[in-house]
Amino acid sequence: MKKFVSLMLCAAIALTLFGCKGKDDLGKQTTIDEKNGYTIVEELLHFKFNKDEESLTEENGAILSGFKTSEENPAGPVRSKTDAIEIAKKDVSVDFNKIVVYFDRTRGIWKIVFSTDTKVTDKDGNVTKVNTVAETIYVDEDGYTIGALMGQ
Repeated sequence: MKKFVSLMLCAAIALTLFGCKGKDDLGKQTTIDEKNGYTIVEELLHFKFNKDEESLTEENGAILSGFKTSEENPAGPVRSKTDAIEIAKKDVSVDFNKIVVYFDRTRGIWKIVFSTDTKVTDKDGNVTKVNTVAETIYVDEDGYTIGALMGQ
């Protein structure tokens, strides 16, 4: 009986490990997408959407509706970082050369920050300042944009 229970426990553990394989693309990524001309930060970063949710208000300049992907028009389940980026790119309004992706595993919310860094140089060619224009797009795991913030 002990052998049978041990065998069943081992089988359950093995199935659990194989079941986790479905959440792909949550780790290290290629840093440069030369074909599309932007850089993707290599590692998927984690965040807590609860903290960001407070700033997603019209008073803070957030956009909360009018997205190409919405609850009524979802793009489908987000299974990878690449899926989240493609959905967010439909609603981003700034030019970008860098993408940083965050994921809240407890809420299933993706935070994709699109930004452009412009270097200001002096007459000797030394960088004196870096100006950054950024837009943050929040994507639900069901495949729709739930909000956007400029300059975050």
